Amino acid sequence: MHAPAHCGRSAAVPPMDRRHLLLALRRREFQPFLQPIVGEEGDWQGAEILMRWQHPHAGVLAPAIFLERLSEEGLLAASTRQMLQQVRTAWDSAPACLRQPFVLSFNACGEQLQGESLVAQCQALLRRLPWPQLQLMIEMPERGADLGPERCRRLFAQCERADIAIALDDFGIGDARLHQLACGRVSCLKLDRSFVAAMQGNSLYSRLIETIVSLAAEFDATVTAEGIETRGQWQRLRRMGVRRFQGYYFARPLAMPEFFRQMQRRRGQAATN
Repeated sequence: MHAPAHCGRSAAVPPMDRRHLLLALRRREFQPFLQPIVGEEGDWQGAEILMRWQHPHAGVLAPAIFLERLSEEGLLAASTRQMLQQVRTAWDSAPACLRQPFVLSFNACGEQLQGESLVAQCQALLRRLPWPQLQLMIEMPERGADLGPERCRRLFAQCERADIAIALDDFGIGDARLHQLACGRVSCLKLDRSFVAAMQGNSLYSRLIETIVSLAAEFDATVTAEGIETRGQWQRLRRMGVRRFQGYYFARPLAMPEFFRQMQRRRGQAATN
């Protein structure tokens, strides 16, 4: 999931031809922000790695502005790899804030999913992460990753051998390639924010969500609901059996230093309770 909202004020959209994008890539301007994924009690159980463009003149740019251009220029896979390298570097200096498994998820683009090096790159990243509690999850978009069953089974088998989890992102709003559920171990279905927003005014959406939760249970997967903006949404989804949540109600995507500060603060608060 790529958060749609802007990340703050910015100047006019900068040039995004191939030359400017390559320059941004060389300058490591495509940076990771982390949005917490929380459990039923609001505890941080993981985070999604989201790309932001730290432009020297336009400020922090949201992915809706530049991701499509990166993809069109064939640079999305390279910028994602660079972003993950920055995540690894940041965790090298992270404070001691993990005492239980913590999932880091990221969106893999079609080029990565179709290629043969994604799992090896993830394994290399895991070997260099300093915290054994960290687990890696690849989020597969329902749209834009037209994997046939054979390729899907091979990828899922590689991930399972490497202890890398798979999540199906934007579940239910794309082409609903349900064959992916029969291709191997799926750990998570990510419920698209549009379902969360629509359930308040349409009871049929609540029934759809409950059906998705039941479907996930059949395949021993969890459901993460995206786009939680109110306490009421959180409580209602908990009653439906959703177990993980993500959205502005809990936290906006955070730059890595601020993410670590908030983790430390939460750990300190938990210790005093």
